[in-house]
Amino acid sequence: MNFHVVTLFPDVLESAARGFGVVGQAIARGDLGLACVNPREFTSNVHHTIDDRPFGGGDGMIMMAEPLAQAVAKIRPNLGANPRIVHVSPRGTRLDDKKARELAQYSDLVIVTSRYGGADQRFLNSCVDEEISIGDYILTGGELAALVIIDAVGRLQPRVLGNEASSSNESFAGTNGLLEHPQYTRPREWEGQPVPAAYLSGDHAKIALYQEALSLALTALRRPDLLPKFEAPNYDRKKLSKIRALLEQMTEEEYALCGLGDRSLVLSRLQV
Repeated sequence: MNFHVVTLFPDVLESAARGFGVVGQAIARGDLGLACVNPREFTSNVHHTIDDRPFGGGDGMIMMAEPLAQAVAKIRPNLGANPRIVHVSPRGTRLDDKKARELAQYSDLVIVTSRYGGADQRFLNSCVDEEISIGDYILTGGELAALVIIDAVGRLQPRVLGNEASSSNESFAGTNGLLEHPQYTRPREWEGQPVPAAYLSGDHAKIALYQEALSLALTALRRPDLLPKFEAPNYDRKKLSKIRALLEQMTEEEYALCGLGDRSLVLSRLQV
C-alpha cells in the first residue's frame, strides 16, 4: 500500500512516519510507500499564499481550493487501480478498527491535511472521496491525524507486523470486537502481584475461556456499548453462562489483579 499526503509540513510528517516503529521499518523495506506533496508548490504569488478569508465572515482563514486540487492532480498519475482520497476533518467519519480495515483494502491512500479553518468546500466536492476524523476534538492541523491513519492502516498490511495474526486478536478486532484481555509476562510476581493462576495452568482451553471472560468483563466495565447481543444466534448463551459462572467465582482481589473494577457492575451487564 502507498500513502500520499498533501501537507504544508512534508519534512515533519515524513520524519515522523519513517523514523519510528514497525510502520517506519516497513516504509524503509519498501513494504509500504510514503510520499508527500506541499500545496505551496502550486501557488503563484511571492508569499506562496495558501489560505484566504472566508466569504460570509467568520474566524480563521480557509485553505484555497486551487493549490490543494493541483497537489492532488500531481499525485494522481502515481496512483494504482484502487485509490481512495480522504481529507482529515473533525466533521468526518470516525476512524475506528472497522474503518481502518476498510481503508487498508485500497492500493493507495491519499490523505489531504488542512490547517487554519479547514479547506474550501468546493475542493472537497471535486477531489475528495471521504472525510475522516480521529476523534471529537480539534487539532491545529491535520498532520497528526494523518500519522494516526498511516499507523492504524499501515500496520494492517502484509509483512508490517511480525505476527500476521496480531491485528486480528486485539481490541476492537476478533469475532465480537471486544476489548483485549489483560496480558502478563515475567516475572511471575511483581511488587506483590502474581500472574493469575489460570494463565499458568497449561490448559489451553481453560486459558482461552478465561481470557474471553476477561475480555467480556473489561468491555462490560469500560465500553458497554461494544458488548455483543447476547440473544441467540448472535452469541453462544451456553458459553456465556460458563463465563458468567467463572466471573462470579473470581475474588475481588482477582478482579483487581485483572484490571477490573466494580464486580457487581460487570456481572449486571453480563446477564444471560
